[in-house]
Formats: sequence, C-alpha cells, structure tokens
Amino acid sequence: MVSLLELTLQLSRAADMVSPELNHHQRLVAYITNNLGETLNFEEKKLNEVCVAAVLHDIGGLSMQERINVLKFEAINPHQHARIGWLLLKDYREFSEIARIIKFHHVDWNNGEGLRFCEEAVMPESHLIHLADRIATLISRDDKMIDQKDRVFEKILSASGRKFNPVYVKAFEQLKEKEFFWYDLESISNGRRYYKKIKFKDQRLNIDELIGITKLFARVIDFRSNFTAVHSEGVSAVAKRLAQHLKCDELTCKKIQAAGYVHDIGKLTVPTEILEKPAGLTQAEFAVMKEHTYHTYVLLFQIAGFEEINEYASMHHERLDGTGYPFKKKGTELSQGARIMAVADIFTAVSENRPYRKGMEKEKVIEVLKQMVKDNKIDANIVIILIANYHDINKARIKAQKKARTRYNDFAKLLTS
Repeated sequence: MVSLLELTLQLSRAADMVSPELNHHQRLVAYITNNLGETLNFEEKKLNEVCVAAVLHDIGGLSMQERINVLKFEAINPHQHARIGWLLLKDYREFSEIARIIKFHHVDWNNGEGLRFCEEAVMPESHLIHLADRIATLISRDDKMIDQKDRVFEKILSASGRKFNPVYVKAFEQLKEKEFFWYDLESISNGRRYYKKIKFKDQRLNIDELIGITKLFARVIDFRSNFTAVHSEGVSAVAKRLAQHLKCDELTCKKIQAAGYVHDIGKLTVPTEILEKPAGLTQAEFAVMKEHTYHTYVLLFQIAGFEEINEYASMHHERLDGTGYPFKKKGTELSQGARIMAVADIFTAVSENRPYRKGMEKEKVIEVLKQMVKDNKIDANIVIILIANYHDINKARIKAQKKARTRYNDFAKLLTS
C-alpha cells in the first residue's frame, strides 16, 4: 500500500523541476493557501482540497517558458497552463475536484464577477490559490522574507477587488504579522524543516489504484512534447508483457507496469529543445539527458512502499557490464525487474518513431538487441523471450502507443478549441 499524499507531493516536486526558478514554488503556494484557509476558518474537507490543488496548481506548465511566464505578478497568458492542469487531472477519481479548482486559479476577482469565467462557475477555492500564488511570486529569494512583508502586502492590497477577493486580502493582512509564517516560507524555500506542517488528508492505494496514478505521471512526462507523447505507455506495455512471458507473479508484473509509466519522470529536468531535437545530441546535450535517471531515483526514493518500483524504473539505463548510468551497477547488482525495464526501454525506443528517424523494422530491432547481448549490455534470457514472443509484445506496444497518441491528439485539440 502506497500513500497518495506522498505520490502527490513527488508529482508536485517533479513539476517544479522543469525550471530552477520554480524550486519549491508549489509547496510555497500550498503553505500560503493552508494558512490563509485556516485564517478564514475553512472547514477541514474544503481546506484539504484547496491545499492539494495548491500543491499541484502549476502541473499544467509543461514547458520551462510557460512556467517562467506565470511567475510574474501580471502573468502572461496564465489560463493556458491552468486548463492543461485541469485536463491532466480531471479523469482521475482522486483528483476530479482538485482539477476544478486548478482550472480557474488565475481568474481575477473583478469585483465579484470572477465567480464566473467563460460561462462556467469558478470555485472560491480557485480565488484563494490565485492570491496565494501571487503572494509567492512577489517574494524575492535573495532577501530575508520577513523584511518583505510590507512591500508584498502593499502590492496585494493595491489589487484588492480587481485581482483578489477583498475578504481573502484581509485574511492575508492578519497573517502577515505572524513572524513564523515568513520564517516557514524561507525554510520551505531552502528545503529545510519548518514549524507548521500542512495537514493533508491521506489515503492508501492498492496496486491497481497505484497504476492509475503512475499513468498520470506518464501523461505529465510525455505530454511535454509531441515526440515523447507515447513513449512511457509503450515501455510500460512492453515491460509488463515481458514480465508475464517470464512467468513473474501478478504483483511483480503490475509493479513493473507501474515502473514503466514513471521511468522517465526525471526527464522533466530536460529542456524541451533537447527532447525534441531532430538530430543526434551533442556531448553536452547528452550529459544533460543522462541526468534524468538520477532525478527519477531521487524523486521516487521519497515514497514509502515504492522501493522495488523505483529500482526497476531508475535503473533502466544501467548495463550488465557496468557501463550504464547513473550508478554503474552491473551483473548481479541488477534485479530481474531492472533488466526487464532496460530491454523494454531499448525495444520501445528503437521500434517507435523519433524526431530524427523512423522506427526500425523487426529484423533491425533484433539485430540491435542481439548485439547488445553479445556486448554484455543486456540480459540474454530476456532478449530470447522477447524474440520468441515478438509479435505479441510488439502488438501490445503498438496498441498502447496508438491509444496514447489518440489521447494526446484529443488533448491538443481541446487546448485549441
């Protein structure tokens, strides 16, 4: 059983990794939101929902430039990333209400007219996050935060009624006088422990529920780019079928499936221009790309009960001869799950279309895999099983990636409608 809260917090942290300028931004906004909600005497369920929405409010900022644009007080085209966040989350039972709050978190109060936007009702919680988010963007990381409290408040007050609900601004006026609030914000910003924790309501996920949430991770990873929009779905499908043909037990097969969905979560640190480069990478670009496996490991390491899934996911570029990365593990140091993931990632990568080449045909794919076995890079037994069941495994990849491509195209259409 895995904690939904821990998964949510790591998904938030992953989204903030898109740019160094966003370090801890969503956690800062969640903390401000929580304290404003308490000052306003929000009831527990409402407070929990708005805090979870706050910790994921910028999940729709899939590119670095989008995220940087909304860090300005007068945000540039802010509604696009809010709508993307809603689209990413709305189909998940655990996040359906959260998605509604996120959808309109950049709508201005406009003297109360902001309770509707584009002929839809806007939840009051959206306006609370809007205020908290703008407070966070006004705070400079270069100076002591408590020394900025009057400047920040005056800027917020000047937009009361226009951008922000005056009742919420009044709550901020009370909150700003509490020293601990500013000390906590500085501690969060610096990654230190802090005085007052946000009291999220948590729930435990079984393996099938967990797979659903890891699919969400895959969407966030892959939807950043047209060229990566189907990769994680393909790896997950191939890895699961390989595990089944290798007679792994059902729970292990599902863990490997989940690992396939999250194996590239660390790629959120890789600039889109590298992901979409229509040619081979330079040495410097490849060095940036290589870091993603390390970031995958560090992100997933924080989640209790995720240990095996993390190992399978983050070791997918390790090689049996020790020449892989980032840990230089070799031979018996690599579990069967990690070996399966390595083969699944290679098979999917060479079989699918990439910006700089068409996917390889069966004979060439097999040639590549056999050469890597010969060079002691990947597990010979797993490759034998893949070749023996090539049609079934490739069919699973194609089916999963077709569904993912349709979903991505539908997603893109919704954004332009």
